Amino acid sequence: MIRGLQYPDDARKIIDSLHAGLAYDAALAVLGNAVRELTLPGNRPDFSVPVRYGGRAEDEAVRRDAPGLLSRLAVISMVSRLEVHGQNLLLQRRVLEHLGGTDRRMTPEAMWKILTRVQKETREGPVALCSRFVVEHPSSGLLERMKWLEGIYRVRNCVAHRLGRVQMTDVKKPGQSLEGVRDSDSLEISWLRLQMTGSQGEIVSFPHTTVGQENLKFCFAEEHRELRIGDQIEITPSDCQAIAMSLSLIGNHLLGDFEREMNTVLRLQ
Repeated sequence: MIRGLQYPDDARKIIDSLHAGLAYDAALAVLGNAVRELTLPGNRPDFSVPVRYGGRAEDEAVRRDAPGLLSRLAVISMVSRLEVHGQNLLLQRRVLEHLGGTDRRMTPEAMWKILTRVQKETREGPVALCSRFVVEHPSSGLLERMKWLEGIYRVRNCVAHRLGRVQMTDVKKPGQSLEGVRDSDSLEISWLRLQMTGSQGEIVSFPHTTVGQENLKFCFAEEHRELRIGDQIEITPSDCQAIAMSLSLIGNHLLGDFEREMNTVLRLQ
């Protein structure tokens, strides 16, 4: 990709990869519903792996909890995909800034410096990656979507590192010390979900059968949640669909801002 970087074609290939990955992870979460319905034959554990650390009770527990377990794994993967997406865009930006619109060649030494810089900047977290490095002057729309990303990223960290049990570090504000956290502080999260309503109000059970000439309406609405220290984060397969859509929109907006800035950078050079 970098050896013969084609702008903006390569940047647009990255967004296609992000969309495909998010759809894959969203499907993983849905699989949990099917796994929950699986039954084990007889009274034996699953011996498809010959040496087992657990037994029948653990097999039944995993099947019972599959929707939540696979949803947690899906969210972890989704955020990682957006981080990789942002890192790839940042790498393209740094290469384009170095080469400009000229026939200047990239040396191995220069490329190594760029890779090192991108790695350092990526470690600042996905919000800084998107709104400070990939895009230096984000639009109001992208900044507004960073609120979704901040909350989803905190959820990912909590389920990945603390089994989903909210702790002080999860409610701590950026730049705040743990000593400054209060018991009343909370983890605020939001994302966009598709809301469907009919003659009887919001439709939450599917498949849905219409009655007569029922007028169905579809719209996107922000869903907000607030979690306190000690709360357990519960993520459902439906939540994962909304999170995937939200991250997809963030990726689209990020690419738009990226192209706007890079067009200006390349014209100036």
